[in-house]
Formats: sequence, C-alpha cells, structure tokens
Amino acid sequence: MTPADRHIARQLTSQVRASAVVTEGWRLLRTGLRRRFTGPSRYEGTAEEICEQIVRKCYCSEQGFFMTSPASYPEFWARDFGRCVPALLSLGFEKEVTRTFEYALRHYEAAGRFALVILPDGRLFDFPAYAPDGFALFMMGLASLSDRTLVHRHRAFLEAEIDRFASLVIDPHTGLVRRKLHYSEAQDYALRDSSCYSNSMCALLQRSLASLGLRNPLADADRAGLIERHFWRGDHYADDLAMPDHPSGDAQLMPFWTGVVRPDPAGRNRLELVLRWMDDRGLNSPFPSRYGVRTSDRRPMHPLHVFNPWQRDTVWTCLGLHLIEVLRDFSHPRFYKEVEAYRVMVERLACFPEVIHSRTANLHTGPLIRAEDSMLWAAGLWSILVSMKTSQGYGQ
Repeated sequence: MTPADRHIARQLTSQVRASAVVTEGWRLLRTGLRRRFTGPSRYEGTAEEICEQIVRKCYCSEQGFFMTSPASYPEFWARDFGRCVPALLSLGFEKEVTRTFEYALRHYEAAGRFALVILPDGRLFDFPAYAPDGFALFMMGLASLSDRTLVHRHRAFLEAEIDRFASLVIDPHTGLVRRKLHYSEAQDYALRDSSCYSNSMCALLQRSLASLGLRNPLADADRAGLIERHFWRGDHYADDLAMPDHPSGDAQLMPFWTGVVRPDPAGRNRLELVLRWMDDRGLNSPFPSRYGVRTSDRRPMHPLHVFNPWQRDTVWTCLGLHLIEVLRDFSHPRFYKEVEAYRVMVERLACFPEVIHSRTANLHTGPLIRAEDSMLWAAGLWSILVSMKTSQGYGQ
C-alpha cells in the first residue's frame, strides 16, 4: 500500500467513533435478548396491510424522519432510506420524505460531513468505515424527490461531499473503486477489494448527480464499460477484483438495479444468464437473494462477524426486493412468482423481516442478535402490491 493509499485508509476510518459503535452494538444486543422472551412483532392482515402498518410505524413524527425500524434501528440510515424513497413517493409520502431529507441534511451540515447513520442523539455513525453506497443511495433518493429548492439550499454542502466521495472512493488512474481498502457496503462485514457492488453504486451516483444538476466529478468515466471489462464473466458478475469466483448475490443484482445494464433485448438476455447462474448456486433459495452460499466461508470477514454471523448465506430481504424490482423493470415473467413468494412469506411470518435463515425460511436467530421484524424496506413490497392491484387486479 502506497503512502497515498495509507492516507486514504486513515480517512475512511478516522470518523468512526468507538462510543457510537458501542451504542449501536448494545442496542442490537438488547433488542435481540428481549426478543428471546417476547418473540418478534406480529401484525394482522394481508401482506399489503402488514407492510403499511410497518412503514407508518417507522415514521418518527416527533423528529420528522423515517427510521429504518422501530426497535433495532430507530435512527436514520442513509442506505436504507435512500433505497426506499422511490417506493415511499409512489405511496404518497412526499411530505414525510422531504422532512426526512431536511432532518438528515440539518444534522450532516451541523457535523460538517455525511455519514451512514444519524443516531437518535444526533451523533453520526459509520461502520466499519466510510459507506459509498450510503451516499450513492442518499443522492439517488434526493434525485427521485426532485425538490430543486431543497437541493439549491444545500448545494454547497452536497458538492463538498461529492468531492469527498470522489477523493475517498475513486482511483483516479483506473476509474474504479480503490483497491485494498475496506469500505462499508450492504454486506458491511465482508472484506472486499473493489467490489462489483460498490462500483455499481458509483454508476448510480454518477447518474443521480447528472439528474440533480450538481457538480459531477464522476461524469467522465464510462462506468458501464469499466464494470463490463472488470467484472463480467460471461454468465455472472465477479464479486470483487481479488475473489472473482466467489458466489455473490449482490454482485449479480446491482449492475441491473443501478442501471449499468439497461432493460433492452441484450440486457434481458444477460439477466436470464445471471438468473440461471444464481439458481444453479442456490442464491435465490428459499427466496431471493442470499449474499452467498455455504462455501462463502472463503470470503474474509470483519472480526465482529464471529459474534453476529448473518452475512454469509442468509437471505436479506432488501436484496430480494431489488431482484423483484429488476424483474419488473426488465419485464421478466418470473416477477409474478417472486412477488407471490414474498407476499406469502410476509403473511406467514406476520411481519417484514430483515434477514431470513437460508434453511428454515424463518427470521434469522443468531447467538446474540436476532433479525429485525419491522423494516422500512416493507415500503418496496407495499408499493409493488399496490401497483399490481391497481393495474391488473392482483390479489383482489
């Protein structure tokens, strides 16, 4: 690692405060211990009704923002909120979405920087390092909102953070995410080396900045071409540059979900190849989509994963929703089957789970931490069910 790389590595973790990590860890542990006695929250009604109850429960009207969940994550997560914004807007929550962005930007500007999480007491929290996807998804959500007044009011701060993103994440020589550095990602315990996931998030940010009319230091790179050259393997995408053969669910989904691959005939053919590859390796079983499979123990993980081993081969419903959204956007006939599977799962569990065990198809129960049962991600399924019912009479 060069002196410049070491300097970047120090910047990636310099803002991570031990006190915030302890606060977050203790909350997860306390919630997990309580659920050993009380069990998960259960909701009455259809999948659509369950999702609606959860989304409304996730809005903190006192402070004016969407929490990621009421129990395990009663705070603002840029990654999770950003990915839910299009669905929330389609469901009529424009006022609440705007208030959430105002809440987040107020705290960010007061602290002088972006971070993945804003804790209830106002402290910022990153784990285990700077999160490129958190910023990319935050900006995608802001672009979906299309509030030019809000963007103009915070332009100086946003453009400063865009520049910080470019300096921390992008290798100016290759145009890819910097190598040999650990960033926070959706699979934040995984130790990756310029992952397909994070490179796809850079493409998402590039497009969002163009939509917002903000200064765009990522504009000149052909990100679709970079991902094609460095990650495409003929029938699937490599996880990262160091372990191209590692079976990764998120690496397969993100090029499609972020718009790197377009929904044209060539893109639909590619999606078919990727789905077949994922199915052959069990990445879409019992539901889409798992981070990995049992052989995923080859992937180096953060030491804390020993205490909370839920990112090897479990099903993360946020990724499953992304696959369903890809199937919808690419007009794939499998869309209806996967929506139905998620609908049945939500009604069987009477909640919207964070993580599903890959063999029992129930909520993940770890040795210390148990999966959340009321994720804001429910907005994605709720939005899909509403749109299907409106257009085709689905579920009536």
